Amino acid sequence: MVVLSENVLLQFKNRFENSLEKLPISVVSRSTAIVNDVEYPVKFDFITETIVDYKGQSVTTYIIKIEGTIPGTIKIGSITVLPQHIHLTCEYEILTITNNELKKLVTNDKPLLLYSEWLLEAIENEILVLEVKADNDQLVDWPVGIKNAYFL
Repeated sequence: MVVLSENVLLQFKNRFENSLEKLPISVVSRSTAIVNDVEYPVKFDFITETIVDYKGQSVTTYIIKIEGTIPGTIKIGSITVLPQHIHLTCEYEILTITNNELKKLVTNDKPLLLYSEWLLEAIENEILVLEVKADNDQLVDWPVGIKNAYFL
């Protein structure tokens, strides 16, 4: 296990956390919505928060807000998800790095760029489960695969 000094991590924390505070990310789901027999992408915006824990020797990013619109219907088996606006406040852990990755990040010439790449990759490999309204007046869990993610 790599242990970095508190001073090194505190200096890094001050620079790094402020740069990633309330970072907006836009994502496109793998699912498409149908409107008048035409497929449209389903897009969401995420707001993230990144915390550097210098005592615990880790950096963690959370999705703290998800907002988007399902512009048409989405079929999930025999269930049809209705068009709707999604607005969620949450604390969903999307990426945590420790040890060797943390040392690589702290010593990198462009730590924000490196961490940004890791964060986008983590989002694109994630499947979120959102509760959405279906055609039978019930709420259903919709597994959202992320096709791509990018910073706004």
